[in-house]
Amino acid sequence: MSGQWLAKQTGGNEVHVAPLDDLLVRDLTDLCPCGPTPSPSPMGDGSDGWVYTHHSLDGREAAE
Repeated sequence: MSGQWLAKQTGGNEVHVAPLDDLLVRDLTDLCPCGPTPSPSPMGDGSDGWVYTHHSLDGREAAE
C-alpha cells in the first residue's frame, strides 16, 4: 500500500480519482468493481462535470 492516489481526466467532463498500488487493478470508468462515488463538479465554462472517487480495498481511507 503506497497511500498515493491518481487523478486522471478520462473524458471531456470526467475525472477519476483512484488509489495506486491497491489490491484491485482499476477500471477508470463508472463501472469499476469498487463502486466509485460520482460527485458533480462545475467546470470553468459553466457546464457540469463529474469527479468519480474510487474506493480502495486495502483500507487506506481509514488511515488518512
